[in-house]
Amino acid sequence: MSLTSQEMDYFKQILEDRKKEIKEMRERNDSFGSDTEFPKESTGELSNYDNHPGDLGTELFEKEKDIALNDLHEKELEDIDAALKSIENGEYGVCKTCGKDIIKDRLEAIPSTLYCKEHTPDQHSSDDRPIEEAVAGPDYSRRSNDGEDATFFDAEDTWQSVAKYGTSETPSDFTDPEKEDYNEMYEDSDDDDGYVKDYEGFVTTDITGNQRNVVHNRKHEEYEEELDREEERQLDRDKYDN
Repeated sequence: MSLTSQEMDYFKQILEDRKKEIKEMRERNDSFGSDTEFPKESTGELSNYDNHPGDLGTELFEKEKDIALNDLHEKELEDIDAALKSIENGEYGVCKTCGKDIIKDRLEAIPSTLYCKEHTPDQHSSDDRPIEEAVAGPDYSRRSNDGEDATFFDAEDTWQSVAKYGTSETPSDFTDPEKEDYNEMYEDSDDDDGYVKDYEGFVTTDITGNQRNVVHNRKHEEYEEELDREEERQLDRDKYDN
């Protein structure tokens, strides 16, 4: 069921009112300050030299937010113009992909849409990540040998050895529920330090490799406890199988 001329006029008025509203808003706020230099003109300062990095970070965040809002308005204006042109051509209310009528409830919610719900181009949210994340992580991530058959002391091991004595991060920066000790709240704190296999933390040999011994330390206790837990799990599996 196509739209009547009265319904076409109704949606045309909604689109024109929204277009006027956006343009007036952009005039009042100078398109979210998109034409001003960051951050000197927006703050009225002659130089950024003496600004605290935290203040610059706040200004950067505000600038990025303004750019995003400005882009959003520009995209909405493009969609409104396309919808108004569709009304002029008598094609409004019909999906451009399948040719079926767009339900009126959808047009009421999104008057600028040219697609039905099933064929809208915005089916999936973008999973793009900020470009800053490529350099914001620990520097060792670009020199890690986790994916290789390497046992030597690399950049990641160096970071872990230093991080155990404290970092600038706070407990609120960590989300791993398994970490209950603040002293273990750093990147890959559960990795072995100085050895690869668990038993290397408590097994010793002489220079010839013949005289073997076991050091009864914390690593040895954890290893034995894990063996006991695995044995119990195996017994439970055997009972279940039988």
